[in-house]
Amino acid sequence: MSGGQQQRVGLARALCTDAEILLMDEAFSALDPLIRSEMQDQLIELQEKLHKTIIFITHDLDEALRIGDRIAILRDGVVVQQDKPVDILLNPADDYVEAFVKDVNRARALTVETVMQPPVLRITAETLGEAISQMRKSSEDYGYVVNDDGYQGVITQETLEQVNKNDYHKEIPEDLLDDVPAVQSDALLEEVIPETLDSDHPLPVVDDNGDLQGHLSKSTLAEVLSDSTTSESPESDNATVEERLSDKGAA
Repeated sequence: MSGGQQQRVGLARALCTDAEILLMDEAFSALDPLIRSEMQDQLIELQEKLHKTIIFITHDLDEALRIGDRIAILRDGVVVQQDKPVDILLNPADDYVEAFVKDVNRARALTVETVMQPPVLRITAETLGEAISQMRKSSEDYGYVVNDDGYQGVITQETLEQVNKNDYHKEIPEDLLDDVPAVQSDALLEEVIPETLDSDHPLPVVDDNGDLQGHLSKSTLAEVLSDSTTSESPESDNATVEERLSDKGAA
């Protein structure tokens, strides 16, 4: 059998015991990258069905970030940080952990949900007049139109101010909405970089039911994806958000 087949048999043998806790000591370290990725996918799929407690030991931080619910980083036999993957990346406990995660491609490790901000303004009005009233009470110049069917689009203050008062009683027509694409909260950041760059407004973030959960802006992405080397570089002060995001997307 090939190495990947042997690992699948080993995983099956371990699961057959129906043990409450599984210990996997560098289980995929000897596999080539493609088979290793397939085995990681298979383990994630099995875990979604079986809900086992699995202690997975690895020297590959990318692997730990991909399959771990919580990660413990050890140094000289001592746990220096134990946290969720997003906290390991964004809030390292000390210089050792910070250096450990420095070269991780955050765009491939973090999801939209981990960095999104609350929605700036929900327009829940049914009529144009009510929408104008909601907009004028806010400091924002745009809002996300939401109804019982979920997110519908973006409407700007400039558009609403051009509405004739005789039409205030009418429902908000679709042709007044800017078609800003929504992104799923569980999407990886690298998957949404193109849409973020192309949009004039922060992207609305929705869940599986289409309900608005938050927003994702270019500035938020740039801040999260910029590593310490970039932020300390004098040249980076002059880089635009689009340039910084494009560089990360191409990495």
